[in-house]
Amino acid sequence: MRSFFENDQFGSVQWRIGQGRTTVGKATSPGAPTTGYTDESSDLIVPLSFMYTLPDGQSDLLFSLRGTFANGDDNQVELDGDILRFDLQYLRYPNANTMLGVGAFVEKTDLDIVDAGSIDHDGGGIRVDLLNKFSERWGVAARAEYSWGDTTTQVAVGPGLKLRHAQGDDRFYTQAEVIGTFHHQDLGVAPEGWALHPILGMQYQRNFIEETADSFGEVSSGVVGDTEDYGTLWGHLRLEKEARPGSASPNLLFGIEHEYVNDLDLFVDEPTYAVLGAGVSMTLEKGSRLELSYTRHQGLQDNRSNQALAAIMSWNF
Repeated sequence: MRSFFENDQFGSVQWRIGQGRTTVGKATSPGAPTTGYTDESSDLIVPLSFMYTLPDGQSDLLFSLRGTFANGDDNQVELDGDILRFDLQYLRYPNANTMLGVGAFVEKTDLDIVDAGSIDHDGGGIRVDLLNKFSERWGVAARAEYSWGDTTTQVAVGPGLKLRHAQGDDRFYTQAEVIGTFHHQDLGVAPEGWALHPILGMQYQRNFIEETADSFGEVSSGVVGDTEDYGTLWGHLRLEKEARPGSASPNLLFGIEHEYVNDLDLFVDEPTYAVLGAGVSMTLEKGSRLELSYTRHQGLQDNRSNQALAAIMSWNF
């Protein structure tokens, strides 16, 4: 369920793609430098979820609102702004070990390219999910979504003069994680009273960018063509203290992540990341949950990093 509610990997992917597009756009503009680019940002993430159990007792309605407030570091390309997303999903439990989900979402992005321009994106789409515990200690969490959207980019090209480019910007995103649960009696390295969760995951995203004319009549699609591919593999270990409802449960996260494809890595070479995190959560009545967590994705070559503080609130009715 943590994998279902958590959007750390999805958010990291969207930030890297947005930052990569902007960096490529600047580095390929006339007279711009082609070296020395790095990417860093700090995000505040506030996900709010409300789950309502339907009368049949085997399904829920989930309403989710997520706000991401990004603050880019003072680099050659700096992005600041807000990303808002609302999901409505129908969740069905065919048996005690399986959850199926289907739903729709809308999203809005407003980013400021500091001292250069802005990026605005409006979109919406469909999402499907599968959670399945297939053995005593192992389960899988998978999701896929398709978003239809439009992006408008405005960039200053001279005193009082801006280039404006509006185009269709759709994406297909899929992600899957295999998640284990081991206690001290299962695996001696797990401390007593704690659960150790080994996680193996992968994601893939393809963007489809419409070819249109900008405000100067120049026809183009994306900065590297009409499609963009991005994919990562990761291995994580999460250590989580087991606690009764109403008691705090701390957790720690360690991992490694590697890009196996990135069409936008022309000017920032950073394929591998260390992943570090820590947090504390509390389960309340009826499975409602509060959590405060910190996660950092640190490039091993120190060319890209992203850190996020998330305040997660989920209520069941």
